[in-house]
Amino acid sequence: MNKIICIIVFFVLLPSQVLANELLVVSGENSKNSKKWKKEVLQEYIQSEMGKKNPAKIVSIEGDKFPKWFMKAMEEERIGQILGTPTFIIWDSVNKKELGRLEGFTQKSKFYTELREALLQISQGLHPGRREGSGGHQPEGSEAKQQKEGSGGY
Repeated sequence: MNKIICIIVFFVLLPSQVLANELLVVSGENSKNSKKWKKEVLQEYIQSEMGKKNPAKIVSIEGDKFPKWFMKAMEEERIGQILGTPTFIIWDSVNKKELGRLEGFTQKSKFYTELREALLQISQGLHPGRREGSGGHQPEGSEAKQQKEGSGGY
């Protein structure tokens, strides 16, 4: 009897959790790579098995303005900071929080490989690529080196 209950729970609860995830595609209005992803991948993704299990939802950024619901999620640290577009957030739409992410887009095959790997990691309880909070961007390159050495900075 217990075996039957476990099987029923597995087939009833598991699919609902799998279907509870969305792929938020944070897209800048002037981002060449966001436009490239939409042109090369979006329609194919929507029709794919992966796209049916994790439907894509485009989150358009106009300038530096995010939708209000997105800003609230960032303020509450349910979504980490966005440093560039496109950013692909695997979003738990039941618990309203980021589970993992991919940043940037160069080519279709790499996108699918990285997304499959991220989804696998999430299924194992990991949080691939997730940024914690919104503590601000750290300078990179020579400016960061100067700041660390104390010879300049902001």
